Amino acid sequence: MHASSLENMEKCVRRFIAGDAAMNGRDLCVVEIGSAEVNGSYRHLFEPFATRYVGIDLTAGPGVDLVLSDAYDLPLPDGSAHVVLSGQMLEHCELFWRAFEEMHRILHPDGYLFLIAPSGGPEHQYPVDCYRFYPDAYRALAKMTHCRLVDVWLDDRGPWCDVVGVFAKHDRPTPSRMRQLLSIDIVPTDLPSGTADEETTSDGITTLQILAQLHGSCEPRSYLEIGVRHGASLALASCPAIGIDPAPEVDRPLGPNCRIVETTSDEFFENAAIGIMPQPLDLAFIDGMHRFEFALRDFMNIELRSHAGTLVVLDDIFPNHPAQAERERRTRVWTGDVWKLLSCLATWRSDLLLLPIDTVPTGLLLIANLNARNRVLRNNYNPIVRQFLEEMTVAPPVDVLKRSGALTPDDPMIAQLIDALGAARHSGTAIGQTLALK
Repeated sequence: MHASSLENMEKCVRRFIAGDAAMNGRDLCVVEIGSAEVNGSYRHLFEPFATRYVGIDLTAGPGVDLVLSDAYDLPLPDGSAHVVLSGQMLEHCELFWRAFEEMHRILHPDGYLFLIAPSGGPEHQYPVDCYRFYPDAYRALAKMTHCRLVDVWLDDRGPWCDVVGVFAKHDRPTPSRMRQLLSIDIVPTDLPSGTADEETTSDGITTLQILAQLHGSCEPRSYLEIGVRHGASLALASCPAIGIDPAPEVDRPLGPNCRIVETTSDEFFENAAIGIMPQPLDLAFIDGMHRFEFALRDFMNIELRSHAGTLVVLDDIFPNHPAQAERERRTRVWTGDVWKLLSCLATWRSDLLLLPIDTVPTGLLLIANLNARNRVLRNNYNPIVRQFLEEMTVAPPVDVLKRSGALTPDDPMIAQLIDALGAARHSGTAIGQTLALK
């Protein structure tokens, strides 16, 4: 299983299980076809909802509750599963249409069938690799079985570029795409503090002070913020501004120029950005979920909507203690593993201009020279996530904890960058072609 597949299955759960009143709160029987755990499992996504979860595959192993003797004969009664799911199996199934017919047969009249399969990517025999799929293939499967294709989308993140389909026998209204959120979206704020060493911070110029200076010197025509919290940073904007947060706790007045969209950043960019996003996007601040893959997706989505003069500011790149960099929060001062994004961008996007800044409490990264047409991160999203989540599981290195190479907030490079971005807005010329700051 790859990262985007898990994210797409989570999207299905949020929208069609948590977000559908007819399913949410119901005792569900969930059946997964092709359930052997290979680089992960979907099972934990359904645990809050499933009374019974049955994993089915052709051979025994972790994640497999029932072993088939015939790949095209599921030993379950008609209509017995409220949810049927299969991910990264269909391409390995020689007679995939027969497998789909069986999945459709066991689906409950009120249930959903979630299907994920690749539209691209290299050959990967397990033990065979027969097909790649497009949305029209799912429309054909629905037509063949006389069911309803409730939703379908093609995820363009490579190399697999999954096609995701949601099928049903019923004709209930499709849940809104701006759907209910699972608890994992909301970062708790009432956690106990760590030790004094684990909660350590340094003295100096704060992140909020630098953001205020950037708003003043950049004079952005538009501002986007991911992670609003109490609204202190969003209140700095005097231009049209949008704040994205699934559970904002704003405790101060915001100007009429500010609008808060209460959703996750993934949901915003997928479903709400069109018609809401201020154009052009001059300044963006990423301070959302403190996990590497979330920050990576936020940057990718912002870059798609960028121009030559766009500046992205990323918070939390310098944990002060290894405990602050853990993916599961147990300290009040918490960066998660966002620090990995600096290394990721330096490795995969040498064309970007990256300026790390030493600020209190956990540092900032200024990112410039964006290119909305660059697809390196999107095309390699899954291997990148695997590299930085599986291969870089250690605590942050000493040079990160010591903020090696970080600029002081008054470094003249920052002012030089702001001037170059202003010129780029007017000329449309990438600053990398006119300015050498690295």
